[in-house]
Amino acid sequence: MRPFFKSILAASIFSSFSYGYGQQINEIAPEAWMADVEYLERSVSQTYPDFESNPGAKEFHSELSQLKSGLASKSDTEILFGIQKALGALGDDGCNIIPFQKALNTKILPVSIYAFEEGWFICDAKNKNLIGEQLTRIDGMEIHEVFEKLKPYLNGDNEYYKQRLFGIYGLVPELLRVAGVNGPKGKIAIHLASGKIVSVDAEELSEYSKLNRKLPNDGYFSLNQTDHKNKNYWLEYLPDGKTLFVQFQQISNSKEGPSFKKIVESITDGISSGKVQKIILDVRYGGGGNGFKLKPLTDLLRDSEQVNQDGNLIVLTSKATKGTLLELTSILRLNTKAVIIGEPTGEGPNTVGDVKYLQLPNSKVNISLTKIFWPTSWDFDGRTTQFPDVPVSFTFNDYKNGGDPWLKAAMDYKVETRKEALNGQLLESLASTYTINGRKVSIKQEEGRLWIQMNRKIKSFFEFKAELFPEHEGVLGSSINNVKLHYKTHENGDISPSNLEWKSKLIPIER
Repeated sequence: MRPFFKSILAASIFSSFSYGYGQQINEIAPEAWMADVEYLERSVSQTYPDFESNPGAKEFHSELSQLKSGLASKSDTEILFGIQKALGALGDDGCNIIPFQKALNTKILPVSIYAFEEGWFICDAKNKNLIGEQLTRIDGMEIHEVFEKLKPYLNGDNEYYKQRLFGIYGLVPELLRVAGVNGPKGKIAIHLASGKIVSVDAEELSEYSKLNRKLPNDGYFSLNQTDHKNKNYWLEYLPDGKTLFVQFQQISNSKEGPSFKKIVESITDGISSGKVQKIILDVRYGGGGNGFKLKPLTDLLRDSEQVNQDGNLIVLTSKATKGTLLELTSILRLNTKAVIIGEPTGEGPNTVGDVKYLQLPNSKVNISLTKIFWPTSWDFDGRTTQFPDVPVSFTFNDYKNGGDPWLKAAMDYKVETRKEALNGQLLESLASTYTINGRKVSIKQEEGRLWIQMNRKIKSFFEFKAELFPEHEGVLGSSINNVKLHYKTHENGDISPSNLEWKSKLIPIER
């Protein structure tokens, strides 16, 4: 539900957090910092949903307690990153202090890096001689060790998104020094696979933001060389004329062009006319917007006989798939036969979103906190990512040659063996309405097939509809990965459902 990093880095980091209310920080007294930290601690406890149940709540309090006990001996920079580390304990990218707001005047190397399959490479740099070089060490330390040092300061839901953040924060000398990576002030020595060691000065964010940070087909469709720069959504047909490629970067109306509603209507027209046989949804870049706008689209794809078939609906994900686009991915995974191709997502199915901004009273530092729980699974589902059905490897060679392995995998995808049909006795015996974990769930027949369905509640995106297939005696598999229906056969021959297996957890089924 919140804006987040786009492409190799966040476009939003530059526009949303490069502001400040007044001058830069200048030697704030320990007493003033103490008031700021205590204000933050109260605000987080009051704002974050069900805060004390967060696995990182205890660590958050502990980090702030340590910070408060040593305020008198710490620099402003150490205090600021100490706050960032405490917020990092919550495991939520929406709870953070961004080092690039005007009040902080944080410098960053004018170098754009990305973690490819082979390692970290320089994609663009102010010093053009560095482009294409592989980065192996930072200030003499192996890059994976630097990542481990910085991880507590990287506010992300999982390891995959933190890797994306490292591509930014690993280039900030001030943070490296606070995290224990020794080196000179204001610069970083980057060690290259070619054997060269180059000292690079950190500069203003404006220099860094000039660099190319694009990934494959990000706002551009390579198959027909069409530019869609700065569009929240766009669509193009593949050369076969039957496959529709749709990219979503934000689920909100674009400033120019058709509204989101009109885009959904265009997709509807394509399906209704029979022109669209297959849809590839690209949700790799972006994430903000309004999740309640999604339902007409997800219902359309769920109810389409043509599109909602194995191999006819494909979703492309990356480490940066988060927010509303993660919600879209989750809803489609639970309600259609969509195949997920790409990388593990930047968030899990149950996220906290909708950002509230606050300003610390003395330092005037701006902090974001998330405030609303948006589930797309059961409350107990603690997964912090969603893994793809078909993993994709992105190499530096792909990047250099303009290749898009996600799109190639989608175009090459072959449908697996069709599932066998259920027998008539199971169809008749299981069809009914049940209660699962306090929710009404229906098992029903539709044209000789058996489906399990649960509708969403108000202010929730969690709903599912899945086809059931025979797996082995007493268990039916479903069109949702790792979701199964257990049933039992009684002595009198009656058959009744016993448990819903949801990602390895058994939930009792009641009449």
